[in-house]
Amino acid sequence: MKSILLLFAFLFLTIISCKEDNKKKPLDLDHVWYSGTMLDKEPQITEGNSDSVWYRISYFMSKEKINQLNVKYNLLIDKKGNLKQLTILESDNPKVDSIVIATVKDWKFTAGVKSGKNVNSVYPIKLDLRVTGSLKPISEKEYLTSAEEMPMPVGGLYSIQSKIKYPEIAKRAGIEGKVFVQSFIDENGNVTEAKVIKGIGTGCDEAALNAVKSTKFTPGKQKGIPVKVQVLIPIMFKLE
Repeated sequence: MKSILLLFAFLFLTIISCKEDNKKKPLDLDHVWYSGTMLDKEPQITEGNSDSVWYRISYFMSKEKINQLNVKYNLLIDKKGNLKQLTILESDNPKVDSIVIATVKDWKFTAGVKSGKNVNSVYPIKLDLRVTGSLKPISEKEYLTSAEEMPMPVGGLYSIQSKIKYPEIAKRAGIEGKVFVQSFIDENGNVTEAKVIKGIGTGCDEAALNAVKSTKFTPGKQKGIPVKVQVLIPIMFKLE
């Protein structure tokens, strides 16, 4: 009996000791990566020519195909301004991906800043060849969360719903519900970026995202001037 009590006492003291050690252990910020909205100052390119991507791609693609490209990447920038990793967010062209990787691998950046300190950060970029032919940062901070006149889809929400193709797998599974898409609308009413905030899966999230991206909006306005605005759009999936 005494041996059992001693065993329980030993286990109890071990657990308490572990908790004490965990309290003393400092938070490891070297493996924390901050998004743009969490930063006081976002990273900036200091060494590297973003326009050079255009010239490399134009060697093997026609202008028409280049204008149809829509690729996006995440760059992980450490607190020293070094590129640690590139992640492909959206792309259907491995050749373009390889060119982008080869182009950005030697770039240098200023580090992201939070509370006066350099931190690891996520730097999203997209290949915008229709206008500048360059890699362009995607900054959520440029987009207002509200405006005097909010963006509206041309033709109303019905214009988005009418583009929805209900995935067969979702139909067979009887999946219904709402998909919420955060959309970034520029001053010309174009959707420059969109992402699913809350989804229902089984292909519905992708269907909602594609419908929003292909929709034209009336631009948001502040004091009569067109501005960039981010809006949350609910897309309904309901079986008949």
